[in-house]
Formats: sequence, C-alpha cells, structure tokens
Amino acid sequence: MSEFLSTTRGRISLAVAALVVVLAAGGGYYVWSNSQKPGSVRTASISEQGVCKAIIAQARDYGVLPASAEKSGEKSVSDSDPNRITCDAQADNATFKLIADVPCDDAKDDKCILLQKVTGQNGNTLYDTHEI
Repeated sequence: MSEFLSTTRGRISLAVAALVVVLAAGGGYYVWSNSQKPGSVRTASISEQGVCKAIIAQARDYGVLPASAEKSGEKSVSDSDPNRITCDAQADNATFKLIADVPCDDAKDDKCILLQKVTGQNGNTLYDTHEI
C-alpha cells in the first residue's frame, strides 16, 4: 500500500476514488432527503383527471345523479369566481347542470370539490347547499 501511495499516479487514483464515494453518498442522501418531505409526494390532480368528471362522480356518490350520468359539453368558469365551475351531465334522456367550487387541485381531498347545486333539465333543483 505504501508503494501505491508513494507514486503520484497512485495518490491521484485514491483521491478520485474517494471523491466518487463522497459524491455518490451525497447524491444518495439528497435523493433520500427530498423523497421524505411531505410536499414532495405527487398528488392526484383534479385538473388532470378532469374537473367535470370529478364533480359528476361526487354528485353520483351523493345520490343526486344516476350511476349512468356522464359529462356532456365543456365546463364553464365563473367570471367573478375562478373557483366556481359549471358542468353539464347527461344520463339516458335526462340532462343536468352542476355547479361546484373547486378551491384546490387534490383529487384525494374531499374538500377540493364542493358541490353547490344540481338542477335537472326542467330547472328543478335536485341539490342545493343553500337549502340544506
């Protein structure tokens, strides 16, 4: 070993090997430490899933819409409140209009979709949080 360290080439090789070990350990620690942060976990996004599909699914879960209800048309966003979304749904021969507030974008958080109102095709209110 002393012969290896006595040459310049040997000392450089040892220094390079030590540097590689330190960088590998530091990189591994960096990846591990960032993966442990609560904010580093990727959440399921409502916008990626489709906000209207998520709103309709919630209305189905509440029993307001039939199981066969599907999205029809495009969503509209309120001019006065960008978190207020209006969607249309259709099931068999019936159409529905759903209004919900979407204050956040986490599909796993029930507080991110707040169903406000559902009306049927004749304008009858089927669900309204103001009447609860």
